[in-house]
Amino acid sequence: MKLLMIWWWANENAKEVTKRYSTWKQVGKFKSLYPVSTMIGRNKAFTVFEADDIAEVLKTTSKWNDICTFDIIPIMDSKDVMSVVMGP
Repeated sequence: MKLLMIWWWANENAKEVTKRYSTWKQVGKFKSLYPVSTMIGRNKAFTVFEADDIAEVLKTTSKWNDICTFDIIPIMDSKDVMSVVMGP
């Protein structure tokens, strides 16, 4: 399944987020489809990825829960949505 992950942090955690991200290594089995991108000045970042099991993603995010908040949202490609909406 495809997922959009958005995460954010408080200003006081910005230096720690930068420090951890510079040495971060993926834990869990999932594939990034879009590079991690940061919303400048908003203390937010996002990426799109595929995972067979959301538990694999949580292996990575759990190590950041003390300084970040995560939203993980299931998403679909437009063509897939249209085939569901329009029917076979």
